[in-house]
This record gives sequence, structure tokens and C-alpha cells, in this order.
Amino acid sequence: MSLQFIIGRAGSGKSTLLYKNLIDTSMNNPDKNILAVVPEQFSMETQKQILTMINEEYGLGGSFNIEVTSLNRLAYLIFEEQGIINYKVMDDLGKSLVIRKVLEQCKKELIIYKNKTAMPGFVEKVKSVLSELKQYYISDTDMDNMLDLCGRRPALYHKLKDILVIRKAFDEYIQDKMITTEDVLDIFCKYVGQSEIIKNTYFYFDSFTGFTPIQYKVLELLMKYSKGVMVSITLPENEKDFTTFNKYELFSLSKETIAKLKTLAKRNNVNINETLIAGEGKVPYRIKNNKALCHIEENIFRNKKLEKTENYNDAIEIYSLPNPRSEVVFVVAKISDLIVNKNYRYNDIAIITGDMANYYIYLEEELKKYDIPAFIDHKRDISSNPFVDGIIAVLDVIAMDFSYDAVMRMLRLNLLEINRNDIDVFENYIRRFGRRGFKSYSAKWEKCYKGFEERLVTVNNVREKIYNDILALRTTLKDKKATIKDFTLALYNFILSTNMEKRINDYVDMFEKDNKPELSKEYQQIYGVIILMLERIVDLMGEETVSPKEYVEILKAGFLEAKVGIIPPGLDTLMVGDIERTRLKDTKKIIFFLGVNDGIIPKMATNGGIITDSDRDFLKADEKEGFVLAPTARENIFKQKVYLYSLLAKPTEKVILTLSKTDNAGKTIRKSYLISDLQKMFSDLKIKDEEKYANSLEEITTKREALDYIAANAGEYKSGKEDRLFEVLCSVLSDDADAKKCLKLIKKGTFYKGRQPYLSGENARKLYEDKENIGITRLEKYAACAYSQFLRNGLKLGERREYEIAAYDIGNLYHEVINKFFVNVQKEGLHWENLEKETYNAILNNCVVDTMENYENDALDSSARNIFIKNQVRETAEKTIDVLIRHINSGDFVPSEYELRITHGRIDRVDTYEKNNEIFVKVIDYKSGTTEFNVTDTFFGMQMQLMVYLKDAIEFEKKKNPDKTVLPGAGLYFHIQNPYIDRPDIRKVREEYRKKGTKETVSDEKLMEEKVQDEQYKCYRMSGLVNSDFNVIEAIDKELSQATGNSKIIKVGTTKTGLSSRSTVIESNNYMKFINHVYDMAENMRKDIIDGNIQINPTENACTYCPYGGVCGFDLKVGDRYRQLEKLDLKQVISRLNTEENKGE
Repeated sequence: MSLQFIIGRAGSGKSTLLYKNLIDTSMNNPDKNILAVVPEQFSMETQKQILTMINEEYGLGGSFNIEVTSLNRLAYLIFEEQGIINYKVMDDLGKSLVIRKVLEQCKKELIIYKNKTAMPGFVEKVKSVLSELKQYYISDTDMDNMLDLCGRRPALYHKLKDILVIRKAFDEYIQDKMITTEDVLDIFCKYVGQSEIIKNTYFYFDSFTGFTPIQYKVLELLMKYSKGVMVSITLPENEKDFTTFNKYELFSLSKETIAKLKTLAKRNNVNINETLIAGEGKVPYRIKNNKALCHIEENIFRNKKLEKTENYNDAIEIYSLPNPRSEVVFVVAKISDLIVNKNYRYNDIAIITGDMANYYIYLEEELKKYDIPAFIDHKRDISSNPFVDGIIAVLDVIAMDFSYDAVMRMLRLNLLEINRNDIDVFENYIRRFGRRGFKSYSAKWEKCYKGFEERLVTVNNVREKIYNDILALRTTLKDKKATIKDFTLALYNFILSTNMEKRINDYVDMFEKDNKPELSKEYQQIYGVIILMLERIVDLMGEETVSPKEYVEILKAGFLEAKVGIIPPGLDTLMVGDIERTRLKDTKKIIFFLGVNDGIIPKMATNGGIITDSDRDFLKADEKEGFVLAPTARENIFKQKVYLYSLLAKPTEKVILTLSKTDNAGKTIRKSYLISDLQKMFSDLKIKDEEKYANSLEEITTKREALDYIAANAGEYKSGKEDRLFEVLCSVLSDDADAKKCLKLIKKGTFYKGRQPYLSGENARKLYEDKENIGITRLEKYAACAYSQFLRNGLKLGERREYEIAAYDIGNLYHEVINKFFVNVQKEGLHWENLEKETYNAILNNCVVDTMENYENDALDSSARNIFIKNQVRETAEKTIDVLIRHINSGDFVPSEYELRITHGRIDRVDTYEKNNEIFVKVIDYKSGTTEFNVTDTFFGMQMQLMVYLKDAIEFEKKKNPDKTVLPGAGLYFHIQNPYIDRPDIRKVREEYRKKGTKETVSDEKLMEEKVQDEQYKCYRMSGLVNSDFNVIEAIDKELSQATGNSKIIKVGTTKTGLSSRSTVIESNNYMKFINHVYDMAENMRKDIIDGNIQINPTENACTYCPYGGVCGFDLKVGDRYRQLEKLDLKQVISRLNTEENKGE
């Protein structure tokens, strides 16, 4: 029965002195048990260190009475001694599963968290708070007392009430079944006094920074019943005689621990032996030859004015990098240089960070690039592993009744081993026809579309395999009487049927072959973790009944908790660790600190914990109770300082710190207070700004780094920049076979020129057959980019059709309805000027119904969607028809042809106006988009439709009227729409009405209605090119003859002197020249297409919505350029046309 402390500074040799005492006790007392008790993660390193000391100092291979253990493993040892076998201990994984289950059960009783039980991460938060309550000895009675305190804090009251409900439900669920890991020490305390092992044992505690209340209880009992307890604690010798302490000083936790243990010892009449001091009167042995690090150890975080010195001898370096990734790149390159050029070993160096979650992926990537063997002290989350994710995906398929997303996620994870190409074909099919639902998958699919007939067999093979493989599992999951055990057994049988274990082992072999040890070791553990998970579920809740959805949630919660650790790959290994978790037991020469930024050091307080820091402070501050819970964020900052203090004393030679200027999102971040403290201690310590990582041949230590440098600087070298390093590296690597291939690719990329594909005229004619088949839309695509036209119309490449109503479907519906309407009006012999609204609305409604019923897109089969779109189409068509009839009745042009098929396509509507011996032709093309007539695009071929259609319509009328002169009247775009108008200001509307001088009294409502209709009518103004003959303009809009102003039908205006300058009009002779120019251009394009022109020559706007960007490889960054078109107005076009005519003559 004794207690003794070993104290000393960081690096003074406390652990060494403790182990020496331990070994001496072992040698002097061979009949006694000697136990070194350390945190779980340090047991292996501690064993290695003790064995090394036994061998070096005593010349022995080991000792039979020394054992290294943790507190929990000590408890299990005593349980075994006492014959206690009825305690089944639940690990974190099991706890997550049970919490997920009880949350669902008690959800209705919760107040604040009723709707948050299914939120991602909530199970983890609940598990954390339940563990905290047990670790800090908070009973249900204590919880009731806490509730009594919270009368004035309703939010805290309801939170604690919810926690109590969850806790009671959790305890009730596991009662008489199992205990938690936190319960282990509590139960252990009951048996300490009965244990002969304890009574015959000396205990040595090392590497603990502090203890929880339950751990203090264990220590109290061990002091009382064992042979003796020795504890090592970090505390400088000049502070050993403390009587009080400030909780915010560096060694407050150490002093608190000593004070508490002394109190417990005195309470139990345990002897307190004289405190041993490691390295008494000396500087810490590990850094004794490094004055700078000794200066840091002596002054850092001491709550006193920092003493400044200039003597740091490069023992401290601070580098500023652009972002976290560049930090890692820089540090790993530095380490490679130390190994290759400075004769360091990997084991001499360590990397430490306060944000492993953020830096982990970059570290893994860069260390692999440099072939550096490393142990990254970070457990991997397996929930994203494809096999684990695949299991969840299969269950989601069943729970979501074979929805598209669920089925495709399962197939992409390749759980069912289906050929990738077959999956692509299958996906195209189900997207096209909207296949979903178990019932749909149970029958053969027969619906097909053009060109897909041969692949339908493949689709049905995939469908059948999905159905057959999942059927048994689905049958069990749909059985309402089935238990969790039944679900799990069915899932296990499904896993066996997929041959998962063998496939995982195949991946292990592949990763080993590809020299990917981390992935190999991860996959070696995956199958075991999956099976362990299923066993845990059955053990914990096998007889329960839950819904399939809830079962999936339980599994997800379990897999999120499951982690796999990677064992260090060898003896000479770079250590990568976390500030708080990792303890470097062996000596390091150099330590790199990554991410020395505010928010990482000190660590930013995590938001969203169930019990907040203010809650903790409130509960702790009560005079009577003073409930102590886990440390607050502020308290943890001081705890982190202890870790930093210890780590800064670990290296013997140098500390290198790096910080980022911005985070991964590009947001500026500040440096840590640690940087400022260090700069206060060393007057000439500067932050070095490192933007470039390789400036000399010595700094490039691997083939990969050399290739990276060449690739990064090849462009500048090409442009003439002198770079001797670039030339040397190219010369060195040119003798390496593998590197030579890479150099060839770099050269190819650097001197890349946009390719110009070739298609022979013979092959072009086979593709396109006859140039007469090439319509105007294809020609416009060709004018914008010849290669795009070839891919779309030659190779028939297109974006896959979706089971949806796309924008072009809506456009087609509008066209069909409006064209049918005009045809039906014509068939019934109705006259536009006498057409009643009731009559044409009845005709229109029939056209809408007929169009919807016969439209080819199956997505309209959905009744709800059908009704919505039908109403949308009817409303828009009704508004459009109103306007079109108003347009017709506003002039003398008469509709003569609808859906007229001509040489270059199909014209929506042709109107004619006859005067004397002349017939003027007006072509109208309906557009559901926002196409506006553009003179430049028309002249250069990207918008030929109106001009070419006018030419064909004129030729059509000439054949009908050979004795008449047929001239162009107008080519116009009409936008099908239901325009939205902002509510007009009624005061302005009234003012406009008064200015008209009308004496009739009209209500505001009527005025508003007329104003809105008038504004909407203006939105339908057609864009295009109109014959400047005023008779033609008047035949389109009679109102222009009655008053000056802008037409509401076409983009033409009149003034007192004639037509306004902004009118898009052209004289008849020039109009024909323009039409013929465009028509001839279209014919030449047809010939070019048949001759095989497939140049990659896009105009600037051609690539904006082009789906073939990934095919053509057009890239401005490598020198490709758009085809530039000169901006022309109508006057310039006319001038060009006349110039061309004169040249022709």
C-alpha cells in the first residue's frame, strides 16, 4: 500500500526512470506481478521499450512477471480471475446499433430531438453524451437534480430531459444482456478488494495526461489493495512543492492529478513515498545539446513574459504555404531530401498535425508519390468502401422499390458482377422508359425504340439477374413477422451468393501486386468487419422486429462507427500522427508540424454537441452540486498546450512548422498563436514564404518529382525561358525507359495542336446517302461547327433520352397543337374575321387532347404530370391562338399553307398578300424558345432558316401562280409563350387613359386588365426581316397607316418622315439578293458535307451548349481558337450583297 510520483519536464526521462524502477522491482521480487498500465494505443511501444531496457541493462531476453496493460484489459484479467463470465461487454459498434434502435423506440417521448433522430451524426452525439455521463459518474438521480437546476433555462431543461429518456431506454434495453465499456471499470471496482492478483501486484502508470472520475476510483482502490502504485506525471521540479494552482496554467492538469491522488491516498491511509525527479538539476536529456529547444521547453506557455534570444541555430523553421495541399507537398519533399541527401532514416522523422481529417488524404497521396514508408495514425472509415456501400445499396433497392437511383447505385458498385457495358445499355433503357418498381422488374420488358432491338436481350438478362439475385432477400425483408435475425440471415445468404469474400481477397492480391499496402491492409479487414457487424446485430437485437427501412438505418449507423486501423509497415517508418492522439515514445531527430493555423492550434470548438460549453459551465457553477462533466473547449485549449509542450521537446535537432495562407476553399486563414509565441522567444525567427518547392537539383530526389517539375515548366521552356534545371532533368530521365514514356507524353501535350479529323467523300456519301436529306437545321449546325454536325448527324451521337418531359417536348407539343388548330379551322371552312372565341376554344381543346394522347414520349403516361402539362399547353396555346388570330385580323395577309413541306424542311405557316399582279409571301416559324433574328448569323449561315424557307415558299407560290410576280413579304419568328407581366402602377394607367381624352368611365379593374393584355400583346411582337414596301408593312399591321409609332406585331416603326431607323426592313430587290445569298450558301454547305468536311472550326457561341466537348478536344488553353465572325448590320450586309453582285457581273 503505497503511492509514489515520478515528475520531470518533457524529455527529462520520466518514462525511462519509471521503467527502470519497474524492472528493478521485477528483479528483486520475482514472485510478484509487475504491471505497466498505459493508454491502449501505447501498449505496443511500451512493451518494446521495456524489453529493450531489460536486454541492454540486464542482458536478459525478457521477464516472466512484467506485463503491459490498459485499465480495461486489467479489468478483464480480474474478471477472469474471479470467474465472472456473465458480463457481455458491448463495444462502440454495438452501442451505435442499440442507440439507433432505442432512438426509434423513444422518439415520441422526445421534445427537442424528436425530429433529429435520423439526422446523420446524431447517433454519434448521443453515444458521446451517454459515455460522458458514465465516465463522470453522473447517475439518473444526478440527472434529476440537474433538471431541478434548469428552471430558468428551458432549452437546457428539455435537452437534459431528452437525454434522460434516451439513457433510460438504452439502459433498459441492455439490462441483463450486456454492459458498456464505460461500465467495465465501475464493475471492476467491486472486485478489486477480492483479487489476489491485485494484492500481489505493483502498478506503474505512464503516459496519462489526466484521469476521469471513474479512473480515479480505480486508482484509489489499487492504492488501497495492491503492493504499490507509481505514477509518472509531467511537472518541472521547481513546481513540485505547489500548494495551489490556476486551472489555466500549463501544468494545472498535472497538479490537479497529484493533488487528487494524494487526497485519495490520505483518505485510505496509504503511504505516500518521496517523489522521484527525472533528470533532477539537468536540462532534459533528449534536447540537452539543443539550446533553442531547451529555451522553448523552459519558456513556452508559462504565463510569464517570454525571454527573447537570438540563438536558435536553425533548430526552428517556419514556412508559409498557399494551402494545406501545398504544405504537405513541401514537407514530403523536404523529408525526401533529408533521406536522400542528408543520410537521415525515416524513423528519425515524424509529422504531426492538429487536423488529421483534413491532411490525411494529401499525406497519403504525397508519401506514396515519394515511395516513403509511413504509418499514418488514423483509422479509416469503411462506410464508403464499395463492398460495404454495396450491401447498403442492395437494401436500398428493396426499401425504395427498385427506384432508378437505388438500382443504378447498386450496379455501379458492381456487387452483382454484371459486365460494365451491359450496365450502360441497361441504364440507357431504364432512363428512357422510366422502369422502376419490383412489379416492373418481375416481367419481361418488350417496349423498345428504334435502333435498340438487338440490345433488348441484354437489358432483359440484366433485369432477370437483378430480380433473381435479390428475390430471396426481398421476400424476407417484406415479411412483417420476420425478426432482425431473419433479416440478417437473409442478408448473409445474399453476401454468400455474391461470392464477396473471394472477390475482396482478389482485390487484396491486386493491391499487393500494385504496391498499394494501405489499400491491401484495409481490404484484408473488410469482410471480417462486415461479418462482425452482422453478428453484433443478431446478438444485440436478433429477436426484435423492425421495418426494412429501420433495419437499413441500423446497419448504416453500425458501418459509420466501424473503422479499420493499419499496422505500421516496418521498423524504419515515418510516423504521421495527431497532436492529441499520438505519443511519440521513441526519439525523433526532426518533427514537422503541419497546419499551424488558428482553428487547428488551438482546435476550433466543435459545434452541435448535445451539451454545450455554456451548459457545462452552468452545471459546474452550482454551489451545492457542482456537476463536473468533460472539459469545455476553453479547457481543452489548455490541455492541447500540454500536448504541444511535450511534442516540442521530442526532437533532438529541429522543429519545422508550416502554415497555410488559405484553406481548401480559398478562404484566408490566420496563423496560430503558437507562431507568435515562438517569434517572441527568438528575435530573428522569420516566416519563410515558400511558393516553389524545387529550386535546385539537390531538392529533387525522386523520378516522380522530376517528372512533375518538367511537366509544370514545359510551357515556359517552350516559350523561350531559360531553365538549366529543366534541361538537366530531361537529359537524366531520357535514359530511363519508364520516364522516357512520360517525357514523350509531356512533349506531346506541350506542343499539342488541335487535330483536324478527315472524312473521305466516299465515306461521307455512305453516311449521309443523299444531300437532299440534309435539312436546314443541320446546315445551321454545320455553319456553327462542321465537326459537331458530323458527330450528331453522321455518327448519330446524341445525349441519351430521359424519361421526362424536356424543353423540346414542350416545344413539340405547342407546335402540334397550333398546327392542328389551323388545319382544323381550314378544314371546317371557317373565316378568321368571323371566328368566335367559344368556337375556336372548342377546336383548340380537341387539338390539345388529341396531341397529348398521341405524343410519342411515354413520360406523359403519368396521370398527374399529364394533367399539369395538358393545362400548361392549353393555357399557353389559348393565349397564343388569341394573338395569332388578332395578328391575322390586323392586316391583309391571309394564311394559305400550314406545315408546308419544302426542299429544306417544313414551314409552320405561309401567308400571302396579293396586290395587283404581285403576290407577297410571308413565312412564320413558331419558336418555343427565345430565338431572335440576327443579321450577322443569317449572313454567315448560322441562322438561314427564314431566308431559305422564304426562297422555297416563293418557288412554291410561283408554281401555283405562274402568271404572277411573287416577292418576299417577310420572314418572321413567332414566340409561343404565356408572358408574365409585372403588375402595372394603377396611377400611371389612369393617367394614360385620361390623356386619350375618352369620356367613358372605366373601373380600375377593367383598366388594369386591358393594360396587362396590351403589355402581353407587345411581348408577341415578331422578329425577322420585312419588305420595306409600305403596302406590305400595312398589310401586316394596318394600325401603322393610322398613326406613327412602333408596331405591336413586327419590329417596325413609323415616323412623320417614314420608317424609323430601327426597323428591320429591306427593299424587295435587296431582299431577294439576301435570300439568294443564303440559299446558295446552304447548297454549298450541303455539297461540303457530302464531300466529307468535318473540320473542328466552331464559332464563339457554338461550344456553349455543345454536348461533344469531350469528344472533339477543342481547348483554348492549348492554342485552339474560335472562328471569328465580323459583326455586320443590315446596311453592311446590303453593301456586301451588292459588291458580290458587281463582282459576279
